[in-house]
Amino acid sequence: MVRTLIKKLLNKNIQYNLLSLINVFIGFLFILYLGRKFGAGKETDIYFLSVVIITYLGYFIQAVWEAMSPYYVEVKIKNKEKSNKLYSILLNDLILLSFVIIGCYFVVTFLFNIISSEQKEFLNIFIFYLIFQNILFLNKTILNLEHFYASFYFVDIFVYSSLFFVVYNSNNIIYLAYTIILATSLANIWQFYLIFKKVGIRYTFSFFDKDFIDIYKNSFKLKVGSLFYGSKDIIIASVFTSFGTGVYSLFSYANKFAGVILQVVNAPIVNIFTTKATYLVAHKEFDKLQQNIKKVLSQTVSLFIISATVTYFILPYILEVLFGNKFNSSDILKIQEIFLVMGLYGLIITLESPFGKILTIYKEFTFTLKLNIMYSILSMLMIVFNIYKIQNISIYLYYLVFIHIIAGLVIYIKFKRKLKNGKF
Repeated sequence: MVRTLIKKLLNKNIQYNLLSLINVFIGFLFILYLGRKFGAGKETDIYFLSVVIITYLGYFIQAVWEAMSPYYVEVKIKNKEKSNKLYSILLNDLILLSFVIIGCYFVVTFLFNIISSEQKEFLNIFIFYLIFQNILFLNKTILNLEHFYASFYFVDIFVYSSLFFVVYNSNNIIYLAYTIILATSLANIWQFYLIFKKVGIRYTFSFFDKDFIDIYKNSFKLKVGSLFYGSKDIIIASVFTSFGTGVYSLFSYANKFAGVILQVVNAPIVNIFTTKATYLVAHKEFDKLQQNIKKVLSQTVSLFIISATVTYFILPYILEVLFGNKFNSSDILKIQEIFLVMGLYGLIITLESPFGKILTIYKEFTFTLKLNIMYSILSMLMIVFNIYKIQNISIYLYYLVFIHIIAGLVIYIKFKRKLKNGKF
């Protein structure tokens, strides 16, 4: 039985787990070395704030195309030419909207003094990353749907490696802006080679087709839902920082390790599952779909539990290697305690993930939006706890687990009802 389980786990998916691990490791090395090189000073503040600004502006662009996956597969099966046109339209819209947003940025920063001169000097270059980053995201999605799974990680590994090289060899933070634009544009060129030559998509100069209007509507719903879901991070930061110096930092480190496990162990498997499920739904092969759900859960749950357990016990040694004596024994115990609860939180995400992905494939975007609004409202109760001076961090963490269990049950019930009613 044990041998069979190991065989199931160590299938070809392991190469994508390893690629994800390399990607996360290089990204982590870059951040770590950036901190060691520049410290917690003006340069790092400029870089990280610029990344936040670009990420936020990117939401407006992703609200145009993010719901495209199920539509692309449906259209491709019926009419390859039309799916080519769909990609071209979304690519053209993305680029056009990026230039509009960049233009608005320069107008606003010219008329109003809203950022420092040093920040503006960096951002005046870095703002053009908005175009290449979002092309990268769209192309990743298309290539994933076309079963080029490894390309999802190669581009990030290349970009992070370039950034690490520049930080290692330069003391000027401005070079990071040039490097990330150059490296991402080169990654875009490679993606275009795969899309146009290997996949065989033909580019057309089109910006709109009335048949695809639902993509815009549902992409908007998906992005608004993400904003509601993400509000929990702002609430957590607000509450935990009120507990005193260092509490939120300890939570951030513990949460980062739990997040890395999800990203390295589970994300590649779920990524491949989502693509397969999209095609199974399009071909109405629902029996195979349920078999795939069981298979992916057996893999992700087993791997997550094993990885989280090992990480919990070696966490003190990892912290010592990475940060030396920055944490005392009390801090390390607290990080382990938080990690234990966030591991449980991650396990709930692992269990609900396939069902949530399938509901997205079935274009249940309004349901997802409502669920994320509910999640945001329940998260706000943590502010009420804080008003009543509840300062035990464990209560807040277990409450987070509780509301995610509720969300997971709602997702599962929705899935079972659709299955029972034959609406799949």
